[in-house]
Amino acid sequence: MSNINFRASYIDSTNILKRYENSYKPFEAQLVEFNPDDKNDLFTIKEVSDLWGEGYAVDINENFKIKNFKKNKRHVYGLTSQKGNYNYIQPDNVLGLVEFIENKDSNKISFLQVSPENQAYQFGRPDYKKIGTRIIDLLKKMYSSKPMKLHSAFSAKFFYLKNGFKKDMSSNDKLDYVWNEL
Repeated sequence: MSNINFRASYIDSTNILKRYENSYKPFEAQLVEFNPDDKNDLFTIKEVSDLWGEGYAVDINENFKIKNFKKNKRHVYGLTSQKGNYNYIQPDNVLGLVEFIENKDSNKISFLQVSPENQAYQFGRPDYKKIGTRIIDLLKKMYSSKPMKLHSAFSAKFFYLKNGFKKDMSSNDKLDYVWNEL
């Protein structure tokens, strides 16, 4: 009999930037995949949604609870500052979340949100930088065999352009973007 792992799964590490006094230095963050069949992961996503208030985390939380979430090739990945003990990801260690859907001909980023206090447009100096970019980089690495599509918020369109996405010419919507169009 084999054991089934129902906790968040470690995927990969990446370097983001962390503020130390007056400068930013590389900091290793972990990408994990949350499992909707795990009560701790459900709790973490719910708590992150509550902590971050309005935003895409609320949508991710609602979708994460849908029956057959995994069966429909949907994923929720998070970038966390937590090292180890993935049985329970501390909500305040989650730096960014993304909901991702695998489709036959292309993949889709449904929602991507960085913790509000670390978003680039916030005033002041965030504790961490490059969170969204590193999530995108890891998704590109994991899903490079098919185009990746998304519908951007107007405020995020330059972020996606800066990260290699282009206007999706198969769409009439000016905020639809694609990466690695084949």
